[in-house]
Amino acid sequence: MTIINALTINVEDYFQAPAFQYSIKESDWGLLSPRIEYAVDKVLLLLSDHHVTATFFVYGWTINHFPLMLKRIAEQGHELAYRHYCPPDTKHFNQRKIIEDLNRYKDQLSQITSRCVVGYRSDIKLRSATLPWLEDELVLAGYEYSSANGLSQVNESESINNVVIDNFQHFNVSTHKVLTKQYEIINTNNIRLRKYESSRKLVTRFIEETKTPVLGCISTWVMDNLQPNIRADSVFKKWLHGYHIRESPLILHQLFSEYGWQTVSDIYLRKVLPLNSIKKRKGRCVS
Repeated sequence: MTIINALTINVEDYFQAPAFQYSIKESDWGLLSPRIEYAVDKVLLLLSDHHVTATFFVYGWTINHFPLMLKRIAEQGHELAYRHYCPPDTKHFNQRKIIEDLNRYKDQLSQITSRCVVGYRSDIKLRSATLPWLEDELVLAGYEYSSANGLSQVNESESINNVVIDNFQHFNVSTHKVLTKQYEIINTNNIRLRKYESSRKLVTRFIEETKTPVLGCISTWVMDNLQPNIRADSVFKKWLHGYHIRESPLILHQLFSEYGWQTVSDIYLRKVLPLNSIKKRKGRCVS
């Protein structure tokens, strides 16, 4: 049986990319010329050409400013989910505001798309800091799963595995091990830094060894090779942001041509988890 993988897409404009997270604050986003609709349209066209569906994770700011774009994404059969924005220099988290945001933006996104929103994403820093209470609040708000972002280059002991807690799921972006560190197999930077053949081998090896789908993550800004040339946080981040950006559509075309991809809900909630449940029941019957 062919394994279909899960694709997640972070809806980010060029100025929301990691290369500018310190130099451009959230309060500055509205002052810049947006190009997110251009990037999203290119992504949607590529997905349509390959009959791929994906889960789009969206900031609250984007929900407020681009509701028609989000409605268009949903109309093409994709899943929309809420992504919490956490400033990189945050040291203290406002629990009340986080809870208010995950409820408010879930409701807004549901109203825009006329569909139930069950997915949530934050970065590893926020998830680690709020783990004692965040998942309880997500369950109360009606979310069914979370998927942290930014796991690349962490120690193996620090990696967070896919877990199930009281019917609430956490799905990790799939990783491979290099020495003592874990690196995401499919993310915006890694697919551009490696030769495509290397990414293909990693995907194939993961599927063969684990017998489970790959969970990948890309960002919309990687499809916009006409974005303005603005100052980044550092020279290295600027280089990384622009590296092989013109080749990104071709890289993704190859990836989507060779492997099947669907939404997180379609793959994990409707296929993998029910299958695992059946296996567990069979195991109990045999014993």
